Amino acid sequence: MERDLEHLSDEELLGRFVEGTKDAFAVLMRRHEDRVFGIALRMTGDRGDALDATQDAFIHAFRRARSFRGDAAFGTWLYRIAINSCHDVLRRRARAPIPKEDLPEEPTGGGDDERAAARIDLSAALALLQEDYRTAVVMHDLGGIPYEQIAHETGVSIGTVKSRISRGRRRLAALLEQTGGELPSQESTT
Repeated sequence: MERDLEHLSDEELLGRFVEGTKDAFAVLMRRHEDRVFGIALRMTGDRGDALDATQDAFIHAFRRARSFRGDAAFGTWLYRIAINSCHDVLRRRARAPIPKEDLPEEPTGGGDDERAAARIDLSAALALLQEDYRTAVVMHDLGGIPYEQIAHETGVSIGTVKSRISRGRRRLAALLEQTGGELPSQESTT
């Protein structure tokens, strides 16, 4: 049955799901799970938290499928749900901090280890950005969400969105250029 649904657009799949074709949502999940997880990983900086946020996002989308109005593309709607799920996970994490000794060590070596270290550095730097900058950068640069939609979803002007993305990118570049491999604490970056 799922094979018959693969050719449909996201919006058509969501419509079929709302009409009762349960397999349609499974197709949507497969199409978007990697992107949603990538956004969640960049937002949270932690694989476990990203998995939680990804699962929460799909559960919310499943439950709120009937509320999709079609004002934006399905992907944009889903990525906004994912970002909201990340905010929820981060709020929960803030209430229950992880002891430093429980944090994973960064990989060492070359090749794949260097790419992994670069991803860890990017995730750590994103975690240090102010929340409004991080949200705008992740929505636009990782989620591919246009400025207008970000403005609508966050309740600010397009100029503010562009400013947050620009400032967020500059702050990310500064954090990633710092020498010594040590990123400053979050308190010193806001």
